[in-house]
Amino acid sequence: MTRVLFVHGQESGPQGTKARLLAEHFETLTPQMDTSDFGRCVRQIAAAIESFQPDVVVGSSYGGAVAVALLQRGAWRGPTLLLAPAPVQLGVEPRLPADVPVWIVHGTRDDVVPIASSLTLARSGSPEQVRLFEVHDDHRLSATVASGRLVSLVRALAADARAPAPSAGERHFRVFFEEPALWPVVVAAAGGLSTLLAWALASAFRTRSPLLLLGIAALAVASAEAVRQGWRGRRPGLVGGAVLALWGLAVAIAVLTSRAGIF
Repeated sequence: MTRVLFVHGQESGPQGTKARLLAEHFETLTPQMDTSDFGRCVRQIAAAIESFQPDVVVGSSYGGAVAVALLQRGAWRGPTLLLAPAPVQLGVEPRLPADVPVWIVHGTRDDVVPIASSLTLARSGSPEQVRLFEVHDDHRLSATVASGRLVSLVRALAADARAPAPSAGERHFRVFFEEPALWPVVVAAAGGLSTLLAWALASAFRTRSPLLLLGIAALAVASAEAVRQGWRGRRPGLVGGAVLALWGLAVAIAVLTSRAGIF
């Protein structure tokens, strides 16, 4: 079972809603902190990390600031989920170290901790490992908790951390999907490649050309290897998913156009 260390907020504790919810789904430790002394809280949670050895650290508001401080000091380098973190309000620089997986959840209706610090946090660290989820919620993230999304995020973060690290090629490939300005390039490339592959498939099976059949077989083997290398847990990964989608689209085009007599 996933081990979760929950760092509670200023007016919460082990019996708070988030702590109890996490305890229902994970092996969870929520140390009771005296939030009047920030430095002591940081030292206390650092000791808890050393003894408990969590898979994921979840920090909420004040606890999020504690988690950021621990990341900056190198006391924790593992998967971290920050819920409406308040580093600026507690004198902690809104900066994440490199090469640490950190997901941040912040409500757009948060009237306690402005979302600006989370936006700054999300721009630091390693871009491929830091994600910001802006949700239509309040500071307590009441709707996120009630809907079960908090539990889903912890599970997804833990699974993502256990999966093999993406290759350099996959990181570069990801840029085309994460940048909206590049989406037309993705659509055009996918359309062109799938059409070309569809023509090759239809022609090979119509003419039985050994050269075309050999080329398609070689391409299928290479595609299968790309999917295998990019596999992430139970998912094909970004590159693998794109390859599978390309083949699926090509086969569909080949079948439809062959029936229509186009290819």
